[in-house]
Amino acid sequence: MKLKNITNPEPSGFFIFYFNLKKPTVNILHFCILLLVICTDLFFAQGKKVETGDIEFNFKKTESFSDAALLDIMLLPREKYFNRINLEEDLGRLNKFYFDNGFFDVAIDTNTVYNIDDDQVDIKFTIIENVQYTVKEFRLQGLDKVSDGVKSSIYSNQLIEAGNPYNRVRINLEKDRIINILQDNGYFFAQIDTVRSRIDSSRRGIIIGKYSEEMQERPEFKDKVLIRMRFIGTQDVYRFGKVDITIDNNKYKIGKFVVERELAFKEGDIFNRSKMVESERNFTKLAIIQLGRVLVDSVVEPGKLINTNVHITLNNKYELTPGITSSYQTNRLYLGANLEYKDKDFFGGGRVLSVTAEGLYNSPDVNILSFGLSLYQPFLFNNNITATLTPKLALINLNEDLQYLVSTNLLRLTYYIADYTFYNNAFSDLTFDYIKAKAKRTYFDTEDSVFVPEGTQEFLVNSIIGLTLVHNNTNNLFNPSTGFYHTLSVESAGALPRLLSLFNKGLQYSQYVKLGSVNSFYFDISGERQASIVATHFEIGDIIEYGSGENIQPVDPLYKYYMGGGNSLRGWGGQKGGILDNPSQGGKFLLEGSLEWRRKPFPQRSILYPVWGVLFLDYGNVWETGKLFKLNQIALAAGFGIRYDTFVGPIRIDLGFKLYDPMAEDGNKWLWDEPSRIFKDKKYAIQFGLGNAF
Repeated sequence: MKLKNITNPEPSGFFIFYFNLKKPTVNILHFCILLLVICTDLFFAQGKKVETGDIEFNFKKTESFSDAALLDIMLLPREKYFNRINLEEDLGRLNKFYFDNGFFDVAIDTNTVYNIDDDQVDIKFTIIENVQYTVKEFRLQGLDKVSDGVKSSIYSNQLIEAGNPYNRVRINLEKDRIINILQDNGYFFAQIDTVRSRIDSSRRGIIIGKYSEEMQERPEFKDKVLIRMRFIGTQDVYRFGKVDITIDNNKYKIGKFVVERELAFKEGDIFNRSKMVESERNFTKLAIIQLGRVLVDSVVEPGKLINTNVHITLNNKYELTPGITSSYQTNRLYLGANLEYKDKDFFGGGRVLSVTAEGLYNSPDVNILSFGLSLYQPFLFNNNITATLTPKLALINLNEDLQYLVSTNLLRLTYYIADYTFYNNAFSDLTFDYIKAKAKRTYFDTEDSVFVPEGTQEFLVNSIIGLTLVHNNTNNLFNPSTGFYHTLSVESAGALPRLLSLFNKGLQYSQYVKLGSVNSFYFDISGERQASIVATHFEIGDIIEYGSGENIQPVDPLYKYYMGGGNSLRGWGGQKGGILDNPSQGGKFLLEGSLEWRRKPFPQRSILYPVWGVLFLDYGNVWETGKLFKLNQIALAAGFGIRYDTFVGPIRIDLGFKLYDPMAEDGNKWLWDEPSRIFKDKKYAIQFGLGNAF
């Protein structure tokens, strides 16, 4: 089989002119062109700066990539002044970009025009993409001695298959995937063969070859490539050997057992590089550890052992930190400040004791003051389970009607399951809350259909047992561009207070089951450049009350659902919407979702590159109960916003409009029914926040 090896094109950067002595007319033309180039270069050499003008792409036959995708890889749009060297380099970048996506025969020409009036150089790229090559065959070599189980993992879920377009990024991802599988199954030295044999030229790591012109005359080989990967270091299986632990400047006498219990491997296990990474991740649970690295120390060939070294750097044990904070609670945005004291190795074992005082402000009638403790246990039974005990006392002005003095006690057990299972994490909550509610003014209680006089006080307790399962394979904590986030939760309230009511007949509490699910999907539509993202979100929740008697009280507003605000339907303010008589009291059935298009409009090296433009459509509502749900009562909001990326996540501002308001009077439900009343009736809301809406 005849193959022609493919290599990446390199930009020339030179103009070459040929003079033909037999054709004087051609010589004169070439001489004029050369003279024009020299004069232009001399013009720029004199220090005359000419700005870069319009950059235009003219596609012949086909257009596989948008102008924005091509501009994003270029330097010219990011520089104010035109530079011929940048033009030559951008031409090379465009050729390489097309080559890496399988357009091996692409032809790109440039044309520059100096605009005297604007003192700018306009640039036009003419692109003939020609055909995009596809994969005819993908071969793996050097895996003969690999176990059948490992081979099965390698050959399943392959990223490269026959018929796929050639893509250099995907080839590198496949190479890394296979090497990771090998190194996670004991093949410590597994790697791509980069040494070319003098005898056999095929012994190179990755070969991409076009079939010969003769073979390409046959339809099955035309515009096809063969991809071969050859691996070495797949003969021997290694195991973990001795583990040496080093703790720098161990002034707090941290025991090595604290480090050992977080290791995901032990001596004698088959070598697994991912277990080393998992161990480093486990160290991040311990606040006393600043940095924990697991490194290969030595290789013992006679026993096929890999000795490792664990290197630990410690943080300061005590910390007092003031901070500025923001959060969304009951669909309202709060801004505030806190002061936190931490002991990062409380009574040893890596436990963390935190003491926090915090003030949060939304408005004069809506604010929170709180004081709380938190005791974090990083290891409970095994290193996959952690526990957090959080007692807290808070004075909450929930809305214009109600003020709460709440004592909350939360015990949370968090269980890390595995990366390869659908549900990666689970956490179980046990709470016991004591609540003193006070009416700040006379208001109408929609639950009991009575007026509550100002100053009325009510005492109740609430206890919740809950379980939440979490699936998360998104690629970024603050600003994901791919992946799926999903939670499934169930809570039961009232079991413990019911037991206590046998001894205290006057105890007031609620009984209900709360079910919910949150789902968010992210799609990168910019060719893995994370510059254009479609995100969608769907959430549903239902509170089902049960039981009766003098002790049983309706669900308190603290535990209900709300509509409107920066994380909900953004055409409404926080707690301003819902199919409810009093939206500030909340409802017991929620259905809402969003669709967003997030786009970075500026080039990568621009100072404005962290800016995102967002278009969104929100839908949903809150009902008193699920039995009252109606399709024609689903509200719609639409709008746009701006994000700016920071190290703590995007700062955002959104302008949302009430596209469809089911609570408005007939003839004014849709935004366009009476455009003149949009601002008069305040059919819009401005939302601020830290982080994306979802």
